[in-house]
Amino acid sequence: MFTMFPLLFISLIVYVILHYLVGDGWSASQLMQIPMVSGDMWRITYGDAFIIISMGLLFVELLRSTKTGSDSILNHALSVVVFIISLLAFIIMPGFGNSVFFIFLSMTFLDFMAGFIVTTVTARRDFGISGGFGN
Repeated sequence: MFTMFPLLFISLIVYVILHYLVGDGWSASQLMQIPMVSGDMWRITYGDAFIIISMGLLFVELLRSTKTGSDSILNHALSVVVFIISLLAFIIMPGFGNSVFFIFLSMTFLDFMAGFIVTTVTARRDFGISGGFGN
């Protein structure tokens, strides 16, 4: 059952919870700063951390998309639902129209597009279909 569940849905739920519990400005708040050898200070915001963690989940999703089967197809279908919910939130809901959420929205788009493409290519290779029309 865990293989059917799109991991980026976890990020979406975390964003929504933080938005409603902490408020609009949580993503711009500074999480930490790290001094660099150059003398610069690397300031990391909560939004940066959210994106980095979501990118890790996207990476796992892309690895999982190489599997074929009914669980994988359902995972891709649910990934489309996560993308649509995220798109609607970005367009309609106040507090979601910012760069952090737009980058997350882009990741949900990449998740479902890459998932379908990788699954299609993998299935073609597994079933021995090559070339295209006329081969």
